[in-house]
Amino acid sequence: MPIQWSEQYEVGDTRTDRQHQNLFEYVNRIERLIEQGQSGKLDRREVEDVFVFLDAYVNTHFAYEELCMALRGCKMAQKNKEAHNKFLQLWANFNQEHKPESVSVAALEGLHALLADWLTQHICKIDTALRNTA
Repeated sequence: MPIQWSEQYEVGDTRTDRQHQNLFEYVNRIERLIEQGQSGKLDRREVEDVFVFLDAYVNTHFAYEELCMALRGCKMAQKNKEAHNKFLQLWANFNQEHKPESVSVAALEGLHALLADWLTQHICKIDTALRNTA
């Protein structure tokens, strides 16, 4: 079932919210890829696109969000940075073990679960602290 963006995820910074919305879209794309893969028709170009997006996202979004929190004196800034570092390591490990041209459906399911948890846990519990700093 696709994960839907809602106001509960808004952090009060338009650029950050837009980036989070993009992540929601890509998590839902991974879900569609899993469904395709289960029917034996995994689109490798689409998988490649997801990998490229996630590489860019973890590097640009995390840096931007950390800067926003630091500049606004957000009380969750350090916890956010630590969570980002942990996620960066998880993504690096995933990338080392899996390549777009050969990733399995099971690996995509694991990635989807990780990202879905990130959306609901990290954004709601840490990122939304930005709301109170604007």
